[in-house]
Amino acid sequence: MNKTLIVLGLVSATLVQGVSSANSQEIPSKVRSIIDGFLGEPAKTLPVYPDGAQTRAMNLARQAAERANGGLNNYRAETSMYGPATQSPYKDNGNGTLTFTFLGGRPAAPPTLKSVVTVSLTSDAVTLDFNEPIQLPRE
Repeated sequence: MNKTLIVLGLVSATLVQGVSSANSQEIPSKVRSIIDGFLGEPAKTLPVYPDGAQTRAMNLARQAAERANGGLNNYRAETSMYGPATQSPYKDNGNGTLTFTFLGGRPAAPPTLKSVVTVSLTSDAVTLDFNEPIQLPRE
């Protein structure tokens, strides 16, 4: 059987079991120890953000691009910037900031702009690092 499927099954079982426990902070360490034991190597630690900080940062990044490009009547970010923050195109900079890199353009049209926005997890700083037309490869 595929190791990934087995690990996912073990992780799911542990999460379901751990959700009912009083100390939900133990869940990640339980999952990590199961993966470590099964694969024989340490599991990668995922960053833990304060409640709602990642979602706020994603929304602030998207809103910065919307403002810079004339508002919602003229600009829409790609759909990943509207869904779960964990699935948005971001990079943790390791210094309390997240950098989001995403495409956007006129509503209902193919994307024409690339935006890079850095947001602090405390939501006190938003920097539009890059907001330019997409560079298409030359033939």
